[in-house]
Amino acid sequence: TIVKCDTTAGPFTIQLVREWSPNGYERAVELFQRGFFDGSHFYRVVPHFLVQFGISYTNDPELLKLANKSIPDDPKFDPPMKFKEGTISYAGSGPNSRTSQLFISYGSVPSLGRELWETPIGEVIEGMESIRGLYSAYGDMPPWGHGPVQGMIHRGGKAYIEEEYPQLDSFISCLVTEEEADDEITSEEEADAYSQDDEESSEESSEPEGEAFEALVIESTDEVVKVEPLAGTERIGSPMKKEVASEEVVGVTTGAISDMNTIFMVFGGIFLAVSIFLGIIVYTKRRRAKFDKSS
Repeated sequence: TIVKCDTTAGPFTIQLVREWSPNGYERAVELFQRGFFDGSHFYRVVPHFLVQFGISYTNDPELLKLANKSIPDDPKFDPPMKFKEGTISYAGSGPNSRTSQLFISYGSVPSLGRELWETPIGEVIEGMESIRGLYSAYGDMPPWGHGPVQGMIHRGGKAYIEEEYPQLDSFISCLVTEEEADDEITSEEEADAYSQDDEESSEESSEPEGEAFEALVIESTDEVVKVEPLAGTERIGSPMKKEVASEEVVGVTTGAISDMNTIFMVFGGIFLAVSIFLGIIVYTKRRRAKFDKSS
């Protein structure tokens, strides 16, 4: 199935492939056909990692009910298909948690595709420059960046984004223009070729990408951080429910959450050690004061 989308950053075209992920394909096609994504924002744009979307502003209760209903995970290819620039997948929060949030990969991230819900459903075949041009200065969601909080988008809707993040790009509209139910390009052999091509490209550019992700980790901007140095998106892809800043987060965030927990534990240990040290000093001073009085 071919889907052509117009956005505030320019047009792009995607191809959804049923054989890669039957359940994911059926849900995505229906959402695109019913205009679920029209007008919604690309609320999570993390350079060198991914762009996430799929929180709609529709007032159609039946469409929202459909979008919020989770679908079963699809079997992965063996070996799993590797992600490359333009690969599209669902964000999720655990087994059988896919709903409506999708992400597009910005490159060959080794950690993407490991989770059950991160099964590719298609790829961008035209207009990737529009996806690269999406506004990204807000960074990732808190605490890794200053981007929107997913829970606030659900509650505040479009008004929240336009007031707090006015420069974010959004969909204008999408049109399902062609269906290819049994096309040869959706075969398992093609999926294998897809992985092999990606493997070759990743070998050619592995060094620069590694440096880029290291930089992201050092700047602590990513739950992206499902990159190798930390462990990566509904997220990052988009994809896990975690309590971050008291809001529900769906994304490829496993690595980041784990990393933040480690940081909190380290700081907690330091705080405890300092508290004990100060306690000893106070105790010593009091003992010395008593001794001086008695003498």
